[in-house]
Amino acid sequence: ARPAAPGRAAIASAHPLATAAGLEVLRAGGNAFDAAVAVSAALAVVEPTGSGLTGGGTYSLHRQRDGFETAIDAREFAPAAASRDMFLDAQGNPVTELSTRSALAAGIPGEPAGMALLAARYGRLPVAQSLQPAIRLAREGFPQSLHLHNSLQSHLEQFAAEPDVARNFLRDGAVPPVGTQVRQPELAATLEYLARHGLDAFYKGEMASRLVDGVRAQGGIWTEADLAAYRAIERAPIVGQYRGARV
Repeated sequence: ARPAAPGRAAIASAHPLATAAGLEVLRAGGNAFDAAVAVSAALAVVEPTGSGLTGGGTYSLHRQRDGFETAIDAREFAPAAASRDMFLDAQGNPVTELSTRSALAAGIPGEPAGMALLAARYGRLPVAQSLQPAIRLAREGFPQSLHLHNSLQSHLEQFAAEPDVARNFLRDGAVPPVGTQVRQPELAATLEYLARHGLDAFYKGEMASRLVDGVRAQGGIWTEADLAAYRAIERAPIVGQYRGARV
């Protein structure tokens, strides 16, 4: 996490444009943790079927200067109204895809809180600066990858029925060819709002209200209290050995 000259840093991510976002932040004086925020935000734009602001995950951190290690748990929480049998029918049988492809299955997102904690405790740049590459990718667009094309194609029926998805990713109800420019002006506006007000603004006020309305309109059970109660958690990493390597 020392200041990294371009020749002394390496970033691996699921998309070259997300990797480039991290390198941009490093070159601007950010450390590895600022770069992780930039990469996470960029992936929400360029790899939306595998990552996003309304998802969650974990960050494993190692700080070079003193060997300090920690983990940030930003996994999703179940809404307070969740219950054991919520995905079963009246006879106690699982309802196909209710737990995987419905708004009822949506957990309270952790990624914005995880990025906020990562930046505040371990980064050196303002979050707004680390979000700039993602904002630019959302506003100006990027060429659709084969991976995104195939992901959209595999869920075409579901996405075609969602006007907000179709407007950004489909053309006349079909997945456009690989290389088509993908622009997401609404996501750019969301990221700009969070850059202006802080990532914690995701969980309160105007944005929380709109998120809850959107989820509940599709049959979900979120409340604004669920969002307000979300906290990313810092945990001691689990350390083990594998074939002589410390993992």
